[in-house]
Amino acid sequence: MGNNKVSIIGAGNVGSAIANALTLLNIGRHIVLFGIDMPKQEGEAWDIQDCVPLLSEMEITPSCDYEDLKDSDVIVVTVGVRQKEDESRLHLLGRNAGIIKSVMKDIDKAAHNAVVIIVSNPVDILTRIAIENTTRDENKIFGSGTLLDTSRLRYQLGKLLNVNKRNVHVHVVGEHGDSEFIVWSNAYVSSIRLDEYPLSSVLTLDEIKKKTSDEVRNRAYNIISRKGYTNFGIAVAVSELVNAVLRDEKKIYNVSVRANKDYGIGEDAVLSLPCVIGKNGVEKKLLLSLNDEEQNLLKMSAKRLNEVYLGIDFSK
Repeated sequence: MGNNKVSIIGAGNVGSAIANALTLLNIGRHIVLFGIDMPKQEGEAWDIQDCVPLLSEMEITPSCDYEDLKDSDVIVVTVGVRQKEDESRLHLLGRNAGIIKSVMKDIDKAAHNAVVIIVSNPVDILTRIAIENTTRDENKIFGSGTLLDTSRLRYQLGKLLNVNKRNVHVHVVGEHGDSEFIVWSNAYVSSIRLDEYPLSSVLTLDEIKKKTSDEVRNRAYNIISRKGYTNFGIAVAVSELVNAVLRDEKKIYNVSVRANKDYGIGEDAVLSLPCVIGKNGVEKKLLLSLNDEEQNLLKMSAKRLNEVYLGIDFSK
């Protein structure tokens, strides 16, 4: 696709980790690491450049000029203030909303045809702000959403079931945050329903569900309390999304988008639901089968996100 050029806005812990992951995984051919602190961008870019001869050919460019984003196929937005220990993702909103509006205006001028992936938190709200402050087609903007949460769940569940994590198929949907939930009614191990899968653990299925739910919901907070931030997991998750766009893979991921109208929760809220991701960004929004309890949880998550969004003071 195009130039295989990926630009990353923000060279902090997450942005630089994404650049590194793209290089290690041989995704793209030219990576621009953009930010406002040129020495910081240079240090991160040069460090990554040094491993290129040991891997595959790749160009890593540090930049603080939006013109360098020209001809990008994908732009990843990680810019914003970092989440503090015990701080909810929604509390970050007031500090990051204005930044996203400004960034979208600049990247619309520099690379109007690029697919934009929002990673900054709170990702669902900021993705909505990005969508409503751009001139590009809506399908070309989505957020990283609960892709990482879903990966965390698959890891924990696979470990407890003593099965390869790739064979665990389950969705974490809704807000990437406190109102997210697991669609247990649609959980499978390979092609076998989870509630029919033979357990090798001493735990019951209900105990497994509770344990994994707690692990996933608290995982980011537990990591932040120990190392101050999360970056490796999200870097690989975003690299997967970038790869799906560049190679037009038509893979299904849970990402932040406006909901398919058939969910019956309105079309304003942006939250994580399964979508087909390809060269045009969101190629198709899928309808996930939910039971009554899960449908209610989705409505609650959408309501929570709408209320927060409508409470933003955009005059700041």
